[in-house]
Amino acid sequence: MAPQNRHDTSNEPADGDGGTLAGLSRRGFFGAGAGGLAGAVVLGAGVQPAAGRTTVARSAQGLVAGDPHAPSTLRATAGHARRPRGGLQVRILPIDRATFRPGARFDLRVEASGVDTESTRIRIAVAGPDGPVPLLVGTPERTSSEPGSIEVTYRGLAYHEAGSHRVRVIVSSRTGRGEAVVVHEVLQTVAPPRPVKNVIFCLGDGMGAPAVTAARILSKGITEGKYDGLLEMDQMDFRGIVTTSGDDSIATDSANSMSAYMTGHKSSVNALGVYAGNDPDPNAQPRVETMAEILKRSRGMGVGVVTTAEVQDATPAGVWSHVRLRSQYVEIMDQALNPGQMPDVILGGGRATLLPQSEPGSRRQDDRNLIEEFEDEGFTYAATRAQLAQAVATEPDKLLGSFTLGNMNVYIDREVTPDPEVLGEFTDQPTLMEMTRAALDVLSRREEGFFLLVEGASIDKMQHPMDGPRAVYDTIEFDQAIGVAKRWAQEDGDTLVVVTADHNHSMSIIGTHDARDEASPDRQANRVYGDAGWPTYVDTTGDGFPDDPDPDIQLFFGWASHPDHSDDFEHNDRFAQPALLDPDGVAVDNPDRDPGALVQTGNLPYDQTNCVHTVQDVYVMASGAGSDRFNGVLDNTDVFHRMIDALALVVPQPDRPRETGE
Repeated sequence: MAPQNRHDTSNEPADGDGGTLAGLSRRGFFGAGAGGLAGAVVLGAGVQPAAGRTTVARSAQGLVAGDPHAPSTLRATAGHARRPRGGLQVRILPIDRATFRPGARFDLRVEASGVDTESTRIRIAVAGPDGPVPLLVGTPERTSSEPGSIEVTYRGLAYHEAGSHRVRVIVSSRTGRGEAVVVHEVLQTVAPPRPVKNVIFCLGDGMGAPAVTAARILSKGITEGKYDGLLEMDQMDFRGIVTTSGDDSIATDSANSMSAYMTGHKSSVNALGVYAGNDPDPNAQPRVETMAEILKRSRGMGVGVVTTAEVQDATPAGVWSHVRLRSQYVEIMDQALNPGQMPDVILGGGRATLLPQSEPGSRRQDDRNLIEEFEDEGFTYAATRAQLAQAVATEPDKLLGSFTLGNMNVYIDREVTPDPEVLGEFTDQPTLMEMTRAALDVLSRREEGFFLLVEGASIDKMQHPMDGPRAVYDTIEFDQAIGVAKRWAQEDGDTLVVVTADHNHSMSIIGTHDARDEASPDRQANRVYGDAGWPTYVDTTGDGFPDDPDPDIQLFFGWASHPDHSDDFEHNDRFAQPALLDPDGVAVDNPDRDPGALVQTGNLPYDQTNCVHTVQDVYVMASGAGSDRFNGVLDNTDVFHRMIDALALVVPQPDRPRETGE
């Protein structure tokens, strides 16, 4: 595998006052103005210290629920990317083999660690297929984010020509010399014979093959080994495989995986629309342009997000936001009001981030009322399923729907066995299908076309706590929303529909569990191989959802990663976490879930209360013009470029800078 930065400390050119790098003079270091530099030298003196770190103290009384995404936070340095230690180190962001579109904006950052900040000199040279490229426009930011480090960041750059571009950095300091080289691939648009006007991107969060298989069994049935029907996603025109790892780890998170789909760039766990630099300020990381920004700037297209999660959650936020930490919900929502990032349709949960701090349930620490601010921007607001229908009937140009304070309730708890104590005041939540129809009604009036994200969020959110039935019912709901999108696209004739997942999960379907068997322990009622037979789910209404998620014979769910937890292998009428944290931060079996059942010994670190994402590939499926390119094995960044190609999108070029210097 190629290294993130090709690093070498030998065979460096001389560093005399008259020296050059790749034939470029070092004159006019910061005098680029409207022009651009193919090479630059930055001196260490005068750097500004970055903002100080914030440390959060943790305390607990009794047993408490853990954050299911806690495993996605680096234990030692939550805000920093891992990098080699010892000696002078040089890092360039964007990373080696990063992919770009001509005209797409990005920040270029160089980080030099293990240096003497007063004596350090950083030389940057950029070369394209035809020689030096005047990429470096404007005055860079110079910072020192930690002792012995200097960083140089150029904001808002863009490559102008397709082809391989080589960025070379040489750092000299009293502590030594270092070099790093990255190659950036700038891709030209490869349009299909008939480009599309619209893209509907359907993402099942954490939807691996087991979730799809289980949804097919429950929704369509299986007789003598043959399925009685196929899911909507089973019947797409083309199918491929997507690899999901980020730039920092083999195991990905929903944030950086969605960021790859929405920017064409790898990133680090927890990061959205940025590369993870060493600056402790999560808002100071180097940015790359998002799908929303590119489509709005290039073609004035409409943008919509529909999710069963909070609308500030990782997947929807990936469409428009730039944050280092996915938990920055307030910052994410505030960015959605920036004109260049603003979606035109936002439907899901997350009202807590919209309400001023004076309102019950608000998570804000200010008095801003974002519902009112969105209404001032021309949005029509809906808080319930009934209000959503009324709002759509008025044919609004922009639509905001926020139906719960947090994540929307899962399908079983909303539609199959609604429990007033679980739903609270939010008893009139729309389904994912209804939200998808509403978004399409609004966005379809955009003459410039649109991009719509449809997320089945709780496929993931129910697999984390190892609740198989709830995850599978939400997979069925997601599949039916895909059906809404497919039927609309078929009638429209000018739309690409893409279906995929952001990462895989620990769930597997092993066989069946016979709840009639009072064997002790409960695992003795699990049936495998020929003893498994067939589950007894029944759908008398024909709506695709079994009437009862707890039949006599149900699926036997297994989990590749898990904490210590009790499991009777049967559906839980009321959701409960499998494990809780004790006052010492150790995950222990939740006494209120499956009491009396055999405790399954965990295999995760002791502070993890939920199962975690896995590294396996996921499916990608597509229908419509350009869908034939969604086959074979794709990196998740490739999916972004395939969608851009299907739209035949050419990103507008900023004024081409002239090279300055000699």
